[in-house]
Amino acid sequence: MAQAIEEHGIHEVDTYFESPLPDGAGWMSGGGGGMGNIGYLARLNADRSLRWVAVMFHSNPFVGVHFQGMSAVFTNDWGNRLLLDLMNPALV
Repeated sequence: MAQAIEEHGIHEVDTYFESPLPDGAGWMSGGGGGMGNIGYLARLNADRSLRWVAVMFHSNPFVGVHFQGMSAVFTNDWGNRLLLDLMNPALV
């Protein structure tokens, strides 16, 4: 992550949402930075410590999330959606 930030000249990111998970086990956060092309999603524990983060360099910022059970549907600033099954072991 530090290398990507250095290579692409990203010095700050904006958080557009921080939403509690439906089961109360943590939070989802999202936003973006750079020249408007970079988006991030992060899974936080209940105490808001970082569990995982995904940075995408051609996604645009993520501006919202809604939940369907334990699946999350994220929307970027162009209205594109990304569906993640949060019960997948890699995302828990």
